[in-house]
Amino acid sequence: MSLSLRKLLQNPSLRLRLVVGGEDAASIEQSLDQEFEWLHATDMIDPTPFLGPAEVILTLGWQFPVVRSADPSVPEVRLSQERLERMYLDYAALIAAHGVIGVGFGSDVLHQGIPPQLAMACRQHGLILFDVPYEISFMDLLQEAARVLQRDQTERYTRSLRAQKAIANAATRRDGLSATLRETARQLGCGVALYDPLGRPVTLVEAPDGPRVTAAELSPIVQRALESDQRFLSTQVTPEVEAVLQMLGEPGEPSGMLVLTLSRGFDDVSRNVLSSVLALVSVSLQQNQALGALHTTLREALLQLVLSGNVAVTRHLVESVWGPLPTPPLVTLVGIPQHFQAERLMPALESLQATAEFPVFFAQYRGDAALLVREPDAELVLAQLAPFGLVIGRSRADRWEGLELALTEAKKAADFGLRRGTGADGSVTSFTELWREGISDLIDASDAAHIARRLLGAVNAYDAESDADLLRTLRVWLRHHGRPLPTSRELDVHRHTLAHRLAQIADLTGSDLDDFEVRAELAIALRYLQE
Repeated sequence: MSLSLRKLLQNPSLRLRLVVGGEDAASIEQSLDQEFEWLHATDMIDPTPFLGPAEVILTLGWQFPVVRSADPSVPEVRLSQERLERMYLDYAALIAAHGVIGVGFGSDVLHQGIPPQLAMACRQHGLILFDVPYEISFMDLLQEAARVLQRDQTERYTRSLRAQKAIANAATRRDGLSATLRETARQLGCGVALYDPLGRPVTLVEAPDGPRVTAAELSPIVQRALESDQRFLSTQVTPEVEAVLQMLGEPGEPSGMLVLTLSRGFDDVSRNVLSSVLALVSVSLQQNQALGALHTTLREALLQLVLSGNVAVTRHLVESVWGPLPTPPLVTLVGIPQHFQAERLMPALESLQATAEFPVFFAQYRGDAALLVREPDAELVLAQLAPFGLVIGRSRADRWEGLELALTEAKKAADFGLRRGTGADGSVTSFTELWREGISDLIDASDAAHIARRLLGAVNAYDAESDADLLRTLRVWLRHHGRPLPTSRELDVHRHTLAHRLAQIADLTGSDLDDFEVRAELAIALRYLQE
């Protein structure tokens, strides 16, 4: 709550008069609406230690020399014009630097009228100056200010209750969540947006009037706030519009983000209303999430049902709840989220299925997201999945009987893409491409490197201590398929030296180098030891 000269001027009995506040009509209007916290009556030369910022001083002018006395009992003082002006300028500079808004001068009590030097000093330092006539005491003014604040508080309280009641009534409608957000925008005169846990807009309500912002401007801000787990954020979207973001749910497990876009200040009424809106929206989202969790569980069960061969039952249930089930030949996709749990992806996939013009089915599969889609529609689905930053594996099932194998292949392809760092740019790893690379590419590189160090660690240590060349010898020997002559030539050593080195390697690794499986293991170990 705050005061303004306009609010005090609404009482004509005070007969206040603006003396300094602007040179034209626009600046005068702005001065009348400039807000301040309270009025303090003081005649101190330096009142700033006892004042807060954004306040107004009421003074009779005892701190200034009386050059034109309004009281015959007060003698007049004669000073040079230059010194007199300097005293008023120093006073105005002091209180303006402290943040004082202006001065109310009691005229014709001590000084005749308002000293022109005070008017000049206030004008130079951007202070409001208004005249409090002789008939009006400062106590009258303070009592009126208290009444203004009381009326303002009552009006705000009433407006807050009225707004909260209207929003609560909207929440009881059939489209409760959307109606709540629309009514919030109407009551607060601002834009309202609701985002899902992935930073995708769910509902956007434009401000009834004034400047507006688009989803393209808001979405990056919301996504950054969600990624950094910020519960509350206030930021300037454009020079005219501020966005206030409030996380719904808990950091790490958000249920969404509520955004208000404001083109004017966020007052106490707006804060009270926002608290009510947050409660209503949170309850509504919790209900939606409970239903979403049931859908997620049902989808997982239906996927297991179709994998067990009960396709007809699965088709009937899917079509009863969501729509047509895609039929083979199918493209199977498994997506691994990189920045969140797969559960947070499910509501977004629900929206994808609801808006798709072709059959698509999805469910959680081994902790990730699996999607089934017809081959002609696969690229459309992949394009819609691109914003989520998934690492995606792809395979194909020509019949329902091959679905389990296709899902396993898609999962392996996605795991491979995750290990190799592919997929971050939206690319997809196909299982058919994967097996053409070789079976060794299916091995988890981190596990393989660990095993390689265990298997060849003794050989590596011996090379370091004895300045030997056993690892290189083993690598060249395996590349020549265990043939001693070409190996000796490449190493430029005698065949007896080669035999001695191989014996050392066998002893250090505890391996039989004549065994084909041992050679294969050593070849793979050398590859991952090098990597």
